[in-house]
Amino acid sequence: MENKRIWSDEETNAFVGFMEEFVVDGQRADCGQFKPGTFEKLALKMLEAFPGCTLTAKHCKNKHKRLKEKYQYAADMLACS
Repeated sequence: MENKRIWSDEETNAFVGFMEEFVVDGQRADCGQFKPGTFEKLALKMLEAFPGCTLTAKHCKNKHKRLKEKYQYAADMLACS
């Protein structure tokens, strides 16, 4: 995987914060998916916050997918106890 990007904790925290802002601002559709262009806007916000980073909308979409998976795993484990 030559295009794999390692996210810092600071980037991940900022990413989650920006995603929360987008939810509050109504960037999610009724079905729970994000509206078209949201990940592009997110990539721009990340570039503003971290000048020189190489994040793209695809990186942001993949990060969202991975965080969602991790959240689901944790929620499932907590439901078992």
